[in-house]
Amino acid sequence: MGDESEAAFVREVWGLQGAAYLVVGLRYYSRLSTLGWRSLSLDDVIMFLAIVVYTAESLMAYLVVAFWHGLANNALTDEQRAEIDPHSHEWYLRVNGSKTHVVGLLLYTTLLWLLKACWLSYYSRLTDGINHMNKIIHWGTAIIGATYISCLLVAFLKCIPFYHQWQINPSPGNHCMPAISTLQTVYVMVMNTITDFYLMAIPLPVVWIARLPWRRKLVLLIMFSGGFLEMTFGILRCVSILTASTLLMSHRLGDVDPAQSGYWSVRESFVSVVLTNMPMIYPMFRNLVERGINMSRSPGKSSLEDSRGYRLGSVPGPLETVGRQRQRSIYVPNNGSWGSNEHIMADTENGTASNEEASIDLTKHRTGGVSSAGTPPPSGSKRIASAEHQIVITTEYTVTEESSNGSRNLSRPGF
Repeated sequence: MGDESEAAFVREVWGLQGAAYLVVGLRYYSRLSTLGWRSLSLDDVIMFLAIVVYTAESLMAYLVVAFWHGLANNALTDEQRAEIDPHSHEWYLRVNGSKTHVVGLLLYTTLLWLLKACWLSYYSRLTDGINHMNKIIHWGTAIIGATYISCLLVAFLKCIPFYHQWQINPSPGNHCMPAISTLQTVYVMVMNTITDFYLMAIPLPVVWIARLPWRRKLVLLIMFSGGFLEMTFGILRCVSILTASTLLMSHRLGDVDPAQSGYWSVRESFVSVVLTNMPMIYPMFRNLVERGINMSRSPGKSSLEDSRGYRLGSVPGPLETVGRQRQRSIYVPNNGSWGSNEHIMADTENGTASNEEASIDLTKHRTGGVSSAGTPPPSGSKRIASAEHQIVITTEYTVTEESSNGSRNLSRPGF
C-alpha cells in the first residue's frame, strides 16, 4: 500500500470512529435528559459493550494499515513465499498482519451480533404486551445466539491447526488466509443477512397496520428497514474480498489489496452502529425541527395554528365531533392486551414530542389509556402508565374561533 492510501484510510477509520461516538453520545443524552438514568435498559448496556468492541475493531484496522502496511499471509506466489527470510522485516509484518486480521474479524463478528442483540432488546420493550410477540422475541434470541456461535466455530475451525492462519511458507490455503478467507466471509455474510431479515420482520408488520398518518408511518418503515442498508454493505464487503481471492488464484497479484476485509469491515460496522441508534435519537432531531418551525412563525399567530388556523393533525369537523377526536396512537386490531413504554410519534404539549426515545406509541394501558376494548380516555384526562419509568399526560388544546355571532371554543385532546 502507498503512503497516501494508508493515510487516507487512517483518516477514514478515525473519522468514522468519531462520528460513531457522537451518535452514541446523542443516544445516551436523549435517554438521560428525558427520564434520567433509571430509564436505561438492557439495550443501553449492550450498546456500551458494542461501542467498546467497535473501538477495538477500529484499532485492529488501524494496525493492519499503519503498522503492518496491509500485509498478511495472502497475495504471494509459492516462489515469493520461499524467498522470504523468516528473520526478515517483511516476514514480521506479514505474520503480525495476519494475526491482527484474525482478531479484527472476531471483533467484527462480535460487534454485528451485539448490535442485533441491542435491536432485539429494544423490540422486546417496544412490543411488550402484543399478543404472540414474546414467542417471536424468544425465537429471535435463540436465532441470534445460535448464529453467533456458529460464526465463531467457523472462525476457529476453518483452519486447523489454528496457527496456520499466520503461516507464510508453505501456503496455508485460502481457508487459512484470514484477510481473504472465502468460507468465513460468505458464511458470516449469509448469517448476517438472515438475522437482519428476521429482526426487520418484528416491527414492520406492527407499523404497517398501525393507525398513523402515512407520512409518519413511512418514516417508521424507513427507520426500521435500515437493515437493508447494512446488508448492502455486508454484500459489498463480501464481493470485494471474493474478488481479491479470485485475483489471487489467477496470479494477478498486483491487483490484490490484502487489507480489503479491514476496509469494508470498518465501514459496515459504522453503518450498523448509526442505524441501531437512529430510533433513539430521531425524536430529539424531530423536536428541534418542530421548535424551529414554531419559532419561525410570525408573532401574530399562535404556535398551535396551521394555515387553516388549527395546529391539529387535520381540519376539525363539526363542533359536536371535535371534542371526541382520539389521541393518535398505534392500534393493532384484535389484540386485547398490549403496549410498551416506548414512543416514536406521540406528540405532547406545544406540538413537540418529549418522548423517552424514538419508538412506536405503544403506551401501557393498564391504568387509563386505551382499555382492552379499545375505549379511549376522556378528553383532557391524565394517563399514568404502570411502567416504572413512564408517565404520559394527555394535554387538551383549546382554540377560540371568532365570528360575527360571537366566539366559540373548539377543543380536542392533544396528540
